[in-house]
Amino acid sequence: MSRATDADVQAIIKLHSSVDTAVAIRTAGGLVDWVNSKCDTAGVLTSSQLKDMETWLAAHFASFLYQQYKEKATGDAKAVFQGETNMGLEATMWGQQALAIDITGCLRSRVSGGGVKMEWLGTATRQTMRIETNAT
Repeated sequence: MSRATDADVQAIIKLHSSVDTAVAIRTAGGLVDWVNSKCDTAGVLTSSQLKDMETWLAAHFASFLYQQYKEKATGDAKAVFQGETNMGLEATMWGQQALAIDITGCLRSRVSGGGVKMEWLGTATRQTMRIETNAT
């Protein structure tokens, strides 16, 4: 069950009232559940922190579904949208806030490629592959 509500998300991100944030909340909830079960075995994250992390993550995901203006102009109709591609949670202020709330650091490692990495160390006569895993 989700910790965050549509009202929680709408309170921190400017969206039209008709926008449904259910998918963003569900996605965020799954990620927060993963952080809670895999990385917070000592129980350092409070239920309030988990809810806040889920809310900020949901706003982050919603911002990609419903692009937020960074700049607007009327003369000659210019629009610049917030966010950068290939930056993960760092791409939005909402994602950055979620990273700050996660004192376990697990969220950052998950979204910054902290999974399995492969590196080719082969030559023409000998081929070796090193596999690293940071799975938690």
